[in-house]
Amino acid sequence: MTDGLSAAALAAFRPGLAPCPGAECELVAQRERALIEALGVAVYTVDAAGRLTFYNAAAARLWGYAPPLGETLWCGSLRLFAPDGTPMPHDQTATATCLREGRPVSGRWAFGERPDGSRVAIAPFPSPLRDAAGRLTGAVNVLVDISDLQAAEAARDVTEARFRAAQEVSPQGFMVGLPVRDATGRVVDFTLDYANPEAARLFSHQRIEMQGASLRALLRGDPRGGEIIEGYARVLASGEPLRREARFEVPKGVLWIRSQTMRLGEGIAIVFEDITEWKAAEARIRHLALHDTLTGLPNRAAFQERLVEAVEAKRGVAVLSLDLDGFRVVNDALGHVVGDALLQEAAGRLDRCLEPDDLAARLGGDEFALLLCGALAGETLRSRAAGMARRVREALTRPFLLGEYRASIGVTIGIAVAEHDRPMPQPETLLRHADLALFRARAEERGGLRFFAPPMAAERETRLLLHADLREALGTGAVTLAYQPIFDLKQNRPTGFEALLRWTHPGRGPISPAEFIPIAEETGLILPLGEWVLRQACADAARLPAHVKVAVNLSPVQFVGGEVARVVREALEAAGLAPQRLELEITESVLLQRNDAVLASLRELRAMGVRMALDDFGTGYASLGYLRTFPFDKIKIDQSFVRDAVGRPDCLAIVRSVAGLAAELGMTATAEGVEGPEHLAMVRGAGCGEAQGYHLGRPMPLATVAALLEG
Repeated sequence: MTDGLSAAALAAFRPGLAPCPGAECELVAQRERALIEALGVAVYTVDAAGRLTFYNAAAARLWGYAPPLGETLWCGSLRLFAPDGTPMPHDQTATATCLREGRPVSGRWAFGERPDGSRVAIAPFPSPLRDAAGRLTGAVNVLVDISDLQAAEAARDVTEARFRAAQEVSPQGFMVGLPVRDATGRVVDFTLDYANPEAARLFSHQRIEMQGASLRALLRGDPRGGEIIEGYARVLASGEPLRREARFEVPKGVLWIRSQTMRLGEGIAIVFEDITEWKAAEARIRHLALHDTLTGLPNRAAFQERLVEAVEAKRGVAVLSLDLDGFRVVNDALGHVVGDALLQEAAGRLDRCLEPDDLAARLGGDEFALLLCGALAGETLRSRAAGMARRVREALTRPFLLGEYRASIGVTIGIAVAEHDRPMPQPETLLRHADLALFRARAEERGGLRFFAPPMAAERETRLLLHADLREALGTGAVTLAYQPIFDLKQNRPTGFEALLRWTHPGRGPISPAEFIPIAEETGLILPLGEWVLRQACADAARLPAHVKVAVNLSPVQFVGGEVARVVREALEAAGLAPQRLELEITESVLLQRNDAVLASLRELRAMGVRMALDDFGTGYASLGYLRTFPFDKIKIDQSFVRDAVGRPDCLAIVRSVAGLAAELGMTATAEGVEGPEHLAMVRGAGCGEAQGYHLGRPMPLATVAALLEG
């Protein structure tokens, strides 16, 4: 570094100018030196031989020392290194090139090694110096310290390398696209500038095929290709990210992609992941949510969803509610495994009955429903529904071969129809109407078929109101018991009484048990009602002479859950009544359940010493096997046989046969329906031990019973 510029140096900086006088030249040199120093940029000059002739303080700071003038080490450093770190010969430096070629040189940056071993990144900008005659006299060089810039670029390079390395192994697909514009500047396509291995794998392409490829070409065959390109163009224009899920057909099958597209510099970056398995799991979950796991049929939720769609389409809809008759018998008798197999086979048969737009669903238990959408050519929807019902009945009444078992069932069907040219009811109303029709069909005839009619809704509403009133009556003590005498035909006197439930409605007056008992059984109200009857009957019997028994009817519903034995025991204990004075009457439908809980309850009751009677024998599902399965004390012959036995020999033969069978088995035969003296004479002659009917005594209150016994 020099304290001033020499005349030669000044001439070099001011080529083509005449030499100035000494004092004036010195003043100019001082001003120019001050200017060069004030710039804060490293500046030095060399002569034509490359010897150092001048440098400023900034140059000395950059080099890390102050070399003597006349040095030929370019930039004042001992060693130079190319950007890649290899040593750089001095004749390849920018200054040497400038002197050799006599022109300015730029863009050849290098590392300079300082005496302390540290390195500095230097960008040189040498320009030739010439005298007034144009002869090359040296060069002036401006040095820029680019260490910070170079470090930033190096850091950026490292970051980019790391980012690229991360993308190379990323489980997510990543692509960079650059826009392709038409003559108007509108984006019409994107060229893929980068695609990582996962992107290539997902789209079943080689990376080399994707690099530089047209995105529109890659989407060829996808009808949404143009829409996708437009979406990406909007991202580029607005900077707003785009998130989407899309399904693609790829050589390996179906591919579901969830992507996010962002603007990246002059292009776009697309990050996406394969959600095919997630979509499959989602579909499985939805399938499970909308399908019955046992049969594979749509469930109630799916049925209601499709019903809503069909009603909204206003094509005309028919709903068939199905109840499998006899299924519970098969399920209880042969076990749940066989029962499940029957339901599965029944579901398959139903499904095969349908037209393509129809739907079969399992609503629960042995309840199924069919949805018919629209009438077929040449028939009304009502006639189509009736035809479908016949087809279903034919399919389900064929025997089922279930492993080593063979089973047969029936089907009861209720139908609701909404024609397309009439006001369309709400979906839930249509399903309720089908259920009401099914309820009516079950009440009238098992295996029957009924279409919904408006009066059914009114009847159902009446039943619901009756149920509410019955519940209230039970809570307020409005139900009572009446007792009908049971005569011992040998002693010719009443030895027992059957407890019969009576209810006088505050608005309708007396209501027949045949009307309100089925409602109680249907709603479960029979459980508290039946418990009350047992407790009251036992308490009443305890007030009668010790030889008098009381008979109480038990509903099949009371045996569900296995609590009936506990209820009976508690009623006996509360009343202090001897068990042999209580007679429980059950119908054959209880035995039809044939499950362990029912048989256990019957055995427990028998073990208490309670007497057991088989009621309404000869009707329903009568079977002599029941008499062998469980030892009854009494058989009650149904009143329909007794009433007709006077005029019909076949009925008389039945009464005689049952009475004889009871005697052979050590049981008592009780004849119901003795309405006149001719009936009494007939049952005496047939061998019945007991009789019951209006001729012998009508149902009466407890006070009248006491008076009858005293008389």
